[in-house]
Amino acid sequence: MMRRLLLILTLFASVSLYAEDFKILFVNSESIKIGKAVCKAGDTFSDTEKIFWKDGKQAMKVISLDTKKQYVLVSEDFKNRKMKTAKDFILKNHRLSTRGIGRLSDVRYQVGDFIYWFDPTLISVDYELEEGDYFFLRIDEEDRPIEIVDGQLVFDSRIWGDADPRQVETDLYFHYNSGENELVNPGIIIIPLPNEVHLRRRR
Repeated sequence: MMRRLLLILTLFASVSLYAEDFKILFVNSESIKIGKAVCKAGDTFSDTEKIFWKDGKQAMKVISLDTKKQYVLVSEDFKNRKMKTAKDFILKNHRLSTRGIGRLSDVRYQVGDFIYWFDPTLISVDYELEEGDYFFLRIDEEDRPIEIVDGQLVFDSRIWGDADPRQVETDLYFHYNSGENELVNPGIIIIPLPNEVHLRRRR
């Protein structure tokens, strides 16, 4: 137990010393102030710069220029969890991922009980699929497989079809190549983000 604790503390220390840059893929407002700059889709910023949110509905999708992982950062989430920077977000989500006992329980904490959803939203999970394994959502008794790309679950509009994601019961399952299914996250709440000003990435 002590050895594991020291390993986790060492990992947190190394993460906290590492500077990571992010690029804004989408933002649902005309602009957003980060540090001293007013940023738009296509701009980059450091994980140590404070994000100045305008209101609780403001959100943006970003990609790490180092790991290539995508994240959805949301004003309301930052306020509720008392986060100010992208580094705060990464550290708090990393802590959640270390709480699980097994590999699928790690996924449970990484996905969480609710998903802030752009189309698409990608969620990083630490899980290696074997041939024939896959994740799927059970939506109103219908099973819908989830694509996983570069270690990220892809939640896009194809999953919901004509259904309103806010009105359906959504459970995340894992399908083993043996044919068995395991419930990972029951009763996930989907929170679609307003897309009135859903800016595309500048080339």
